[in-house]
Amino acid sequence: MQTFAMSDTSSEALRRVLTIGDYPVIARHLLPISVETVTALDIQRGERVLDVGVGNGNAAIEAARRGASVTGIDLTPAQIDLARARCADEGVDVDLRVGDAQSLDVPDASFDVVLSVMGMIFAPDHMRAAAEMARACRPGGRVAITAWDAGGWSSRWRDRTSHILPPPPPGAPKPDEWGNAEEVGRRLAAAGLEATVVERSFEFRFPSVGQALEVFLGAAGPFVQLMEIASSVGHGEEVVDELRAALEEANQAEDDSCLLPSPYLLAIGRCS
Repeated sequence: MQTFAMSDTSSEALRRVLTIGDYPVIARHLLPISVETVTALDIQRGERVLDVGVGNGNAAIEAARRGASVTGIDLTPAQIDLARARCADEGVDVDLRVGDAQSLDVPDASFDVVLSVMGMIFAPDHMRAAAEMARACRPGGRVAITAWDAGGWSSRWRDRTSHILPPPPPGAPKPDEWGNAEEVGRRLAAAGLEATVVERSFEFRFPSVGQALEVFLGAAGPFVQLMEIASSVGHGEEVVDELRAALEEANQAEDDSCLLPSPYLLAIGRCS
């Protein structure tokens, strides 16, 4: 979703987007993706795992439960604080650090597994971020990323609001560009990784369309910023109406609830 305002430096603007809202609410919905990713990687006891864009700890906690030695890095101190508190509640030990996916402060070839679940894709310089993940992985180790597939429900609201909102400024993150399997393969190949990219199914589930709208606009940082931008140009109410219409159009629930198909791409490569 390309709604990032880059009035300050890229890292500072991105840090704000990842801090506003109520990320733990979103993380609860996304937990199945982290579980599937850790399972697909077949993480074993004693392996060294780096989670890039750890958020509040979904994937890191799953890996730690398997007995891995886990390090989690996130751009935002607020997310690290959330992850630290959650790891304490879950009774797992994770080494949590503030850091930038584009410049990982870790030695070369120091991890058996390097993963990022809906995290690294927000890095403004995607080539540097992919290269850094490959650099941190030992020869024969595994690197994995997930990204939203271009065919998900959110393409509907982007189509509905593209004529309302200004285009993202130069240098803004473009996470949507990771939504094409061939492009993901090319980007990871450029980083020295031969990756297999598969589409996985996923659905957001809410009690109603109204609840879905409330969660996205109140908890998801990119949507919170979307409303800030829309309101600043006098189109706040119009964007809310278009987003509601997109949710209603995409909803596949057969009752009064809301089920939004949101397929994602899982790419796993081995380091040479």
